[in-house]
Amino acid sequence: MFRLITCFFLSLCCLAFAGCGKEAPAPSAKDYERIVVVSDLHYPSKATDDAKRQAIMDNKAKARDEINGWKDVDLKVFTGDMVEMYGSMKQMEEAKQFIDGFHGEKSFLAGNHELFYREELKNGKPVMADPSLRKAHEENYEKVFGPLHSTKKLGQYLLVFLSPEDTEGKFPVAMSKEEMEWLKSTLQENKNSPTIIFYHAPLSDTMIPYNDKIGNPRNFAQPAGDIDLILLTNPQVKLWVSGHTHTPPTQPTFANEVNYYHGKLLDVYNPTWDGKQVWTNSLYLYKDKIVIKTYDHKKGEWMDQLTRTVTL
Repeated sequence: MFRLITCFFLSLCCLAFAGCGKEAPAPSAKDYERIVVVSDLHYPSKATDDAKRQAIMDNKAKARDEINGWKDVDLKVFTGDMVEMYGSMKQMEEAKQFIDGFHGEKSFLAGNHELFYREELKNGKPVMADPSLRKAHEENYEKVFGPLHSTKKLGQYLLVFLSPEDTEGKFPVAMSKEEMEWLKSTLQENKNSPTIIFYHAPLSDTMIPYNDKIGNPRNFAQPAGDIDLILLTNPQVKLWVSGHTHTPPTQPTFANEVNYYHGKLLDVYNPTWDGKQVWTNSLYLYKDKIVIKTYDHKKGEWMDQLTRTVTL
């Protein structure tokens, strides 16, 4: 009798745990592929206060270890600004050393902090590098992280990874002409594959302004007009996954109807890891839909009210 009561009690505990929002064990035969997005890592941290800096670094290590415990993850995607501040080889390698602690398969793309600045601050902000230095940063990036733009197949999905490769322009999140041509041809060759584009900056007009910087074109993918034309002629693109703005789930714009570009293509905003706490988005790729879920690493639970579904 005691054994029966004990088993019944344990079963109730397991049911309660499964319903409380915690990360559940992976199913033995899952019908999806799962991507975890890591954005704006800024490792070790841009914080200058020693105690705050250490606390932020500890949060990053804890979140990394938690993600390593998720057994159903097929891919981790790092959407740029992995370095603390600059594209020096030293900062690239320091970030990569931390990232190597993530288990499993990983894909990368660059952000403005990998490519756009020289090692100098003016009024507390990094200073734009000249074209030759930006080219040198690109070379550093490719040595440490791999190609600046690439593709990967995951199940039936085409994943496209893009970086701000324009070394001549004034915008820190602009693609080069060569990259734009590569993107157009890649999408044309894969018209029948549902596609997800990962780019450091979000698409224009996909967020509610919550500070005076939101309307600045430096915060949105450029050249906006050319990107618009490509996306309108390639409806197989179902998600645009971005970082850059550091938008947290506590902002109403994080999961909002305004995130749908032209009312159709969902821009998935991803928060920085370089704040008081860490959140991550997981993309669950099914045959007929994509489910986007947000996880609070401080509380150790899903933010179910933010779950979104895109049907194919």
